[in-house]
Amino acid sequence: MRQIRYFVAACEEGSLTAAAVRLNCTAPGISQQMSALEARLGTILFERTRRGVTPTAAGRRFYDRCLAVLKAVSEAEIEIEDYKAGLTGTISAGFAPGIAKSILPQALVRFTREFPQVDIEIASGTADTLVAATFSGGLDFYVGQFVKPHVGLASEHIGRYQISLLTGSRRGFTQMKPIQLDSVPLKLFVPSAENSLRPKIEDAIQCGEIVIERRILIDSLSAGLEFVSLSDWSGILPYWIGLRELGNDRITVNPIVGSTLSVDLALIYPAQRPLTRPARVLYDYFYQELQRSEEEWSRLCASALSAT
Repeated sequence: MRQIRYFVAACEEGSLTAAAVRLNCTAPGISQQMSALEARLGTILFERTRRGVTPTAAGRRFYDRCLAVLKAVSEAEIEIEDYKAGLTGTISAGFAPGIAKSILPQALVRFTREFPQVDIEIASGTADTLVAATFSGGLDFYVGQFVKPHVGLASEHIGRYQISLLTGSRRGFTQMKPIQLDSVPLKLFVPSAENSLRPKIEDAIQCGEIVIERRILIDSLSAGLEFVSLSDWSGILPYWIGLRELGNDRITVNPIVGSTLSVDLALIYPAQRPLTRPARVLYDYFYQELQRSEEEWSRLCASALSAT
């Protein structure tokens, strides 16, 4: 098991030194164990260079098997812990800012009421930061934009969801009137994180699906929304943010039609460590709230379309 853990860490870090730091041991010790593992298996698992280590074809296949072993051991430990203690422990979870503000609170109210012995730590920030924290083990899981495959991380696709246009009310748009993005030039606030809607928005601008006059990148969602509310600028954001802002008289919310833009959400967690039972229950409660909000948005959009 020690060799398996050392091997997985070396693969994910790309360096024996970084793996040693991660596991709080020595680089020579890891190097010795990896040489012993290769000798035992009779094959080379790493290509070694001055810049670090890269798994060979055999190493990549062995890595997948090792992940399965570590996951099985972790699942067994979790099952025994749950059996001994019931639903207790600590959850450390990250949620994209819009989700954390619009959907998560209702799930937390239910969870904290039903499971008083579980401590919860919720992190919110840029998608890039939360993905990195999940990879490092600082978070049990992260819910946000679906990201490209990442060594050391597993993901479950949650679903594909609609987007909305949020604009400062001084622009004069009609509340909840469906709008086509290529029909009117926009001054657009865009999230700066790569693991966000930004890449899709950039592609849509290049293809002419979105017509813009100016663009500004803003790292903070709350800052971006406040800027929009004080100006005639707009933001293209997931529907749950639009749903939340419908009561804000400084912002106009419009469903978007005739667009290929959408939001792909994923549950992301460390590949070698499955979700604990409390973490899975919290996620399940969140997902139920997500479904409820999607149904509400769909009903409002259907009503708006029938009125046009």
